[in-house]
Amino acid sequence: MQQRKGKMFEMGWDKICITVGCYSQTFGTPGVKENAYFLKDVGDARRIRNRLLACFETASLPTTSVEMKKALLHFAVVGGGPTGIEWSAELHDLITEDMARIYPDLVQYTKITVYDVADKVLSMFDEKLTEYATKTFQRERIEILTSHHVQELRKGSPEKMKQDEDIHDERSCYTLKIKEQGEVAVGMCVWSTGLMMNPFVQKTLAESVKLPVDSSTMIEGSKEGHERWTIKKHPKNGGVVTDDRLRTIMVPEGAGDEVNDKAVLKDVFALGDCAVMENAMYPATAQVANQKAVWLAKRLNKQDLDKNGFSYKDLGVMAYIGNWNAILQSSGGDVSGRIAWFIWRGAYLAKSVSWRNRILIATYW
Repeated sequence: MQQRKGKMFEMGWDKICITVGCYSQTFGTPGVKENAYFLKDVGDARRIRNRLLACFETASLPTTSVEMKKALLHFAVVGGGPTGIEWSAELHDLITEDMARIYPDLVQYTKITVYDVADKVLSMFDEKLTEYATKTFQRERIEILTSHHVQELRKGSPEKMKQDEDIHDERSCYTLKIKEQGEVAVGMCVWSTGLMMNPFVQKTLAESVKLPVDSSTMIEGSKEGHERWTIKKHPKNGGVVTDDRLRTIMVPEGAGDEVNDKAVLKDVFALGDCAVMENAMYPATAQVANQKAVWLAKRLNKQDLDKNGFSYKDLGVMAYIGNWNAILQSSGGDVSGRIAWFIWRGAYLAKSVSWRNRILIATYW
């Protein structure tokens, strides 16, 4: 059934903040967009939960063969960054602490595999912390396969598997085709390999416009001979380029990378994963987006936007690696193990938006 679109309307504005975020990067790999499970929003979390329960429920049926049990309970994670590693650790805890009580006979068939195209996982951490995380995963029997390239993800079993004639769609596994391994049967493939620009940034913000030369636009350099302008995009990730006040930068239509003329829109701001500050390449993390949002809100409330530009304060990076262990890298030093886990949990509680959420989160933990 085709979804009906609502009527379009115009809305006046004083200030605009572009914070549309990004999508998961699939690199055009066949079948990933249709069959993979992503880690972006609440809807993705619900789909993962439902699929996980379906895999265990189907594997518990007496009519399911051992071969199919192993396939359904093989969970693949593509991407060895903090998100993929943390999800693998959380999945391991869920299986060993909760699912083992409900399906004790199925734990022997479970398997978690992390695939990454790089030569090591958690590349943003120091070598010592990365090695600690890798050894911890090995002890928990989570397999990490680096320098592996995913070529395809499709619904159904690999050709080499013998399938029953009456296998329903909900009972069927997926086939993950790896360049170095061939076809691998998995019950679920979670995709966490970085970000790609939102279509709003790629298409809508790519259109050229005619800028009014008035108080809403600040022109730097000569404006002669330039009638139409486009939003400046970063050459690598395609993000919206801003100045150090998070204001959107415009360049003449058709201008190359080397351009002297630019227009800075005073009341159009961009922040988050979809934006890149000019002459600064901060990581696309929630920490950066949060600091930008807090800074911009304060500046707009105090109406002192031109006082000082935004500066990022690195508070460190953390990752949970399972079984009440974590790793932390900061300017104050590296921490691993149970102490890092306490800091990791404390950071999550501190960043919750209300005391109600903090109490609920601590209760659920």
